[in-house]
Amino acid sequence: MTKCDSTDADDDDALLMLYNRDLMALSSQVCAPKCLPAPDAKATAVSAVCGSEVTVELSLKGDKVEAFGYAVEACTLTKAVVAIMARAVPGKSRQDIASAGEALQAMMAGTAPPPSGDWAELKILTPVIGYKSRHDTIMLPFEAVEKAFTQRK
Repeated sequence: MTKCDSTDADDDDALLMLYNRDLMALSSQVCAPKCLPAPDAKATAVSAVCGSEVTVELSLKGDKVEAFGYAVEACTLTKAVVAIMARAVPGKSRQDIASAGEALQAMMAGTAPPPSGDWAELKILTPVIGYKSRHDTIMLPFEAVEKAFTQRK
């Protein structure tokens, strides 16, 4: 188990069911870092709750992401989000990515349906809605991307 996978009060059968086969398969796609040779932007976000860490690298062409790199030292949930981002982020603008993050946050708050389009895979996280202690780590990759845009060269 990694940092956020170990639990205390939430460690019950319902939480363990969150980590289904599809989620585990998705998260395993980002076990090894994918580094870009000369990123235009790079940032790290760290969860104050569990210590999970996500570093993202962006190669930019105008206002669009051309390539997405990452290094993840985090739980299964965070890794799953990064795996989805690795497919969805290329070709997207800062606003596109921020909008997807807002849609995910609204889904996690229970106020909106899952994101759609290139972000539809985020639906896999709907079982986590009731586990507010996990929301921070789920949003961590979006925080890292926003920081990267802010700190871009």
